[in-house]
Amino acid sequence: MRRRSRRVYRYREVNKPMAANSRSTGGRSAGSAVARELDQLRKKVKELTLRLEREAKARKLAARLAAEAKKAREQLTREIKALREHGRKLASQLKSTLGDASKREQAFKAARAKVAELKVELGHKTADLRRKSGEPRKLAEDSAHRAAAIIRGDAQHAAEPVEAEPAAPPAPSELGSESHPSDKPTPDG
Repeated sequence: MRRRSRRVYRYREVNKPMAANSRSTGGRSAGSAVARELDQLRKKVKELTLRLEREAKARKLAARLAAEAKKAREQLTREIKALREHGRKLASQLKSTLGDASKREQAFKAARAKVAELKVELGHKTADLRRKSGEPRKLAEDSAHRAAAIIRGDAQHAAEPVEAEPAAPPAPSELGSESHPSDKPTPDG
């Protein structure tokens, strides 16, 4: 006799005792077919349960990933807006700086041109001043020489005729003590 092992199943249908087959071998084969079918059904249930659990986990993961992606997208949008605003501010600062730089450059060029113009004008005025200050000095020297000549002419006897303008006026050192102090040329000229 064969011993049959009794299995304990969780499902009520499986725990029911099977009808006893007394002599027929077909009953045993029918019982074993039922057992095989039950095993197949259990395997199928296990597969479906695992698949369902996997799908549930996948849905949870997908939902979590979607929520995280949404948060990341919102964060990225906020950062992009902040960067755009910062870029606008930098662009306006750059424009104003470039404008200031070009204004400074123009002012610098204008100042340089004005300085060059003033230098030229100063050169002309300096030359005019030298020329004009040379004329009074020359006139003063001529006048002092004439006065000295006139004084010398009076001192030398009246026999010599006095020239209106001497060809070469005598130097002030030649005047000697005979000349009056007011007749001497001044040291500033």
